[in-house]
Amino acid sequence: MSKYYENADAVVYHGNCLDELKNLEDNSIDAVVTDPPYELGFMGKKWDNTGIAYNVDVWRECLRVLKPGGHLLAFGGTRTWHRLAVAIEDAGFEVRDSIAWIYGSGFPKSHNISKAIDKLQGGQVKVGKAFKVAGEYGDRNLPNPKGDKDDMRHVADTDDAKKWDGWGTALKPAHEPIVVARKPLIGTVAENVLTYETGGLNIDASRIGTETISVHNAPKGSFAGGEPDRGSDTESYREHVGRWPANIILDETTAELLDKQSGDRKGMATQKSSALKIYGGNSLNESKTTFPEIRQGFNDSGGASRFFYVAKANKKDRNEGLDALPDHDWSGDGAAIPERANRPFIPSKNHHPTVKPTSLMTYLIKLVTPPNGIVLDPFTGSGSTGKAAIRNGFRFVGIELTEEYLPIITTRLDHEIKQKTEDLFSE
Repeated sequence: MSKYYENADAVVYHGNCLDELKNLEDNSIDAVVTDPPYELGFMGKKWDNTGIAYNVDVWRECLRVLKPGGHLLAFGGTRTWHRLAVAIEDAGFEVRDSIAWIYGSGFPKSHNISKAIDKLQGGQVKVGKAFKVAGEYGDRNLPNPKGDKDDMRHVADTDDAKKWDGWGTALKPAHEPIVVARKPLIGTVAENVLTYETGGLNIDASRIGTETISVHNAPKGSFAGGEPDRGSDTESYREHVGRWPANIILDETTAELLDKQSGDRKGMATQKSSALKIYGGNSLNESKTTFPEIRQGFNDSGGASRFFYVAKANKKDRNEGLDALPDHDWSGDGAAIPERANRPFIPSKNHHPTVKPTSLMTYLIKLVTPPNGIVLDPFTGSGSTGKAAIRNGFRFVGIELTEEYLPIITTRLDHEIKQKTEDLFSE
């Protein structure tokens, strides 16, 4: 086993995840939270075009090392996630759901058909101003050859190119699906949880918002105001903070857009009616049971985004704690566009192209991992899963094949451990 890094909180292995997973013990991991390759050859990276994410044997090994009832969360690309989900299911997992992470930071990797026709027919390929509209590559300000800050936009030359002006080949990416799968239980959910502490979702730790909500028990077999709290005690109720977590996650940009569309809306006030409602009974009105009609409300107001978790992208998150590492040229997705030669050098300590926000990974880990549990990421990348795990009191096992990312991973983990120690002594 190629152990690259180890301490009390984390261990990182350097190698092919299929090989390294075979050395982990059966039923030793509480949750798998990972961002595997999307198999798109992103930015020309070889690791994103090997087919490893579709390899059933990888997910079969994840199944083996997970405790019964343990959850697997795996990000996928919109074009390829179906193959990822099928591989996970074929390995023996139960696909329970999918989570949509919706964001506003993506931009289209579209092929300009008009420009391509001009090149094909020998027309003049010209660049003009975008007149304050989105350019070919989205809403970024790219420096054009004239030196101004208008978006670069092809100006059609030939008649055929003019006919197809404004046509492209791709939509703007705005979400990534996350496969939610679970290793089969041993016995019932209750029996599995008592034996292995896995099998459930930590709903209360993942609730949305900070408002206090009263949930009244409803008559057995009914549904109480959107909360699946079915009981027979109609006089009691309980309080909790926040709404039930949904299978949609927003970023700050999409949350703002959603709120602009929905406007400010008030929630229903909590109400317990004194009116009686009759349940059951037959045509002769025998054996009827009466219950108070009970409603649940939220007593709040705001935009529609308050129904969903909003992952906040910290601007310093990517490079936090990496001061000692050298700078690399990183231009985000823009590194893949043809005009990259005209783009400035953008220094970054963390040059991994697909870094996930720590707040997002924290939310996902808390949702599926029991207290003091061990989180596995077989595609560690730049270590965002490990960073979030350590920050929130979980232990971490990571595997990474690409050697150039190992210093980024271990430096980020060291920084989190140092911060945790400083916070402990400051209390």
